[in-house]
Amino acid sequence: MYSSRMTRIVTLAKRLTTPLLPDDYLTLFNPLLTFDSYRARVSQINEELPGVRTLHLRTARNLPAFRAGQHVRVGVDLKGVRHVRSFSITSAATGMAARELTITVKATGQGGVSDHLVHRAVTGDIVYLEQASGDFVLPAELPDRIVMIAAGSGVTPLLSMVRTLALAEHDTKVTFVLGARTTQDMIHRHELVALSENQEWFDLILWPSAALGHFNRAALLREIPDWQSAQTFVCGPAGLLTHADSIWRSQNALERLHTEQFQTRLAKIDGRGGTVSFAKSGRSQAADANTSLLQAGEAADVLMPNGCRAGICHTCVVPLKAGKLRDLRSGELHGEPGDMVQTCINAAACDVELDV
Repeated sequence: MYSSRMTRIVTLAKRLTTPLLPDDYLTLFNPLLTFDSYRARVSQINEELPGVRTLHLRTARNLPAFRAGQHVRVGVDLKGVRHVRSFSITSAATGMAARELTITVKATGQGGVSDHLVHRAVTGDIVYLEQASGDFVLPAELPDRIVMIAAGSGVTPLLSMVRTLALAEHDTKVTFVLGARTTQDMIHRHELVALSENQEWFDLILWPSAALGHFNRAALLREIPDWQSAQTFVCGPAGLLTHADSIWRSQNALERLHTEQFQTRLAKIDGRGGTVSFAKSGRSQAADANTSLLQAGEAADVLMPNGCRAGICHTCVVPLKAGKLRDLRSGELHGEPGDMVQTCINAAACDVELDV
């Protein structure tokens, strides 16, 4: 009832304020107030490691409740253009709407949202948020045994899960493998070490790959002999996930493996590419076989929807009007008019036209 009434009020407000929007007036009083989206102020910044920051974000109105492990799309305005990227929420999930959350961001060295938040964001800055999403989540009914394996910034969604468990009464036994090149490179290591020293349900294995090699099948059997009985959550680079998939698949145990990755390996494609035309904007851009449709659109100054560049969040999907595409991950040729295609992981295999 409240939702439908509020929708009618917002619709009427839009008519009365045309050509401006109600948000244009609200932000004169408070830059965080909006009807149609969420804005947050950076209220605190913690330096975790060189090139890694935790940002505390506070909104003017409650964000819907999220589940531990989910991510949120964060937008920042860079040189007059809004760029959006997905980040895992690192706060504990309380099951209630709230006005605060945290994200931990690692700089990529490629510019864009991550580097801006790590190197240039200051307290008081305004960012744009969307509701949390994602199905890499802590189950509502906790199992007796959980294994978590993280590498690099893959620790972030698992940290939310661990913090959520730390606030709840439960009988779940958790083993957490925290990997990075060196112990000093491990994000949130001190917090996890302290938790392992104070909570009987939580065991921590630190795995510096420079000294021990990658966490492989032999290491899994040696360090976690009961792994097959556990629900396992793995997050990190593509190599880690591929290796985990092969191990669990060989034991017919994929139903107990849950994975999330932040980067996708793209194959090197041989081919001629083509001209990418953007129907709604009336622009076009020549692109070789290894240039994604997303990159082509940005080069043509077309406002392209996107949240990541790894084929993970599915926010860059647009309709294909004509032409054939090549999947940059596998090299597979595909595409029919009307297909909804991900622009970050597809390239032109000939001249193509997108409805954007």
